[in-house]
Amino acid sequence: MDPIRPLRLKGKNHGKLKFFAGVLVFILLSVGLFFWKSTSNTSVVNFVLNRGGSLEADRGRVNILLLGIAGGRHDGPNLTDTIMVASIDTKSHKTDLISLPRDLWVDEVKAKVNALYEIGLARGNGLSFAEEEIGKILGIEIPYAIRLDFSGFTKAIDTVGGIDVDVTRAFDDYGYPVEGKADDLCGNEERVINIDEAMAKELGAVPGEQRVLIGPDGKIATSSGSLDKNLQYSENQVLQLFPCRYEHISFEEGLTHLGGEMTLKFVRSRHGTNNEGTDFARSARQQQVLQAFKNKVLSFDTLTDIGKMTGLARTFGASLDTDIPQNKYLEFANLAKNISGIKSYVIDSKGKDPLLVTPPAGLYGAWVLIPPGNDFTKVRQFVSDILSGKMEATPSAGSTTLTTSPLRASPPARQP
Repeated sequence: MDPIRPLRLKGKNHGKLKFFAGVLVFILLSVGLFFWKSTSNTSVVNFVLNRGGSLEADRGRVNILLLGIAGGRHDGPNLTDTIMVASIDTKSHKTDLISLPRDLWVDEVKAKVNALYEIGLARGNGLSFAEEEIGKILGIEIPYAIRLDFSGFTKAIDTVGGIDVDVTRAFDDYGYPVEGKADDLCGNEERVINIDEAMAKELGAVPGEQRVLIGPDGKIATSSGSLDKNLQYSENQVLQLFPCRYEHISFEEGLTHLGGEMTLKFVRSRHGTNNEGTDFARSARQQQVLQAFKNKVLSFDTLTDIGKMTGLARTFGASLDTDIPQNKYLEFANLAKNISGIKSYVIDSKGKDPLLVTPPAGLYGAWVLIPPGNDFTKVRQFVSDILSGKMEATPSAGSTTLTTSPLRASPPARQP
């Protein structure tokens, strides 16, 4: 009998893909600009004129594996929540992001793809192991990788003194998750009880021995269940049953100064009022933050402040694991600053002829995704079509273009 899994509110992650892509650009710019300020005049000339050592490319594209972990007090700290490859055309500088679901099964290592980095760490080669295995899946060479702790981006915003964001619509979110509280039962208690026919009918559960949640009043607090699972909760009931897991956050309309922690809440909020709980609204907020952070990093005050630039390099250094050689930082920064657009694609199980399917759970001991027949040929062809320009980003995958806008003076920002 499986234990109850404390539920987490679900949402699509396309916005996170775009946000992570933008963060990559600013990591490379920030580290590259800091390194630029610390090198000789010859290195500066090489950077400006795009000379120096060349980056490893596969068919005219530089491929970078991007792995994201939540950071902070979380279970499985080295399991990757975000897994994607950024493929940058060295001539046009157009970039394709290809995202893999974390439940994708890698039969060769008998584990999900989100465990590759962790397995590699145990073997002493976390990034290179993940690069090799994911490269096999996609049919491309991946010479570089970056593992980012998202808490590092939060610290980076604090390092530059925060950012000013124009909140276009005021909103409240009464279900923002509190870090470290995802499994807190909030005064409830798990028990194993025997459910008779009458109780099963009332609860919509399966008769027999079940692990249930008992509320402070001594009554069964769980809601109806399915025929093959223990009692489960709806999203609204999660908020009611486990109030200690969530906090109320609020943002007022107008120009607002945000520190790192509030910026993270601003971009991650999924249940905002006033139509701010949609994927579109969240993506718009994330783009606002990226633009504001870019403006702050590339402002005269930041670029001429060696303390801030050093702080950015240290912050990213503490939150990053990368195998990019230091002597390639300038080339990467030059590549990043010329990116003209980013399109994102998702390898998933949607559509009439899906790239991935869900096999019976008993075959792998867990819920996983595999290609039909466990053959990655179609996946590799899909990737090849993307990189050769034969396929455009679909509405479900989404696309975005990161552009640079001129800096302009703004009125004093309000504190949240």
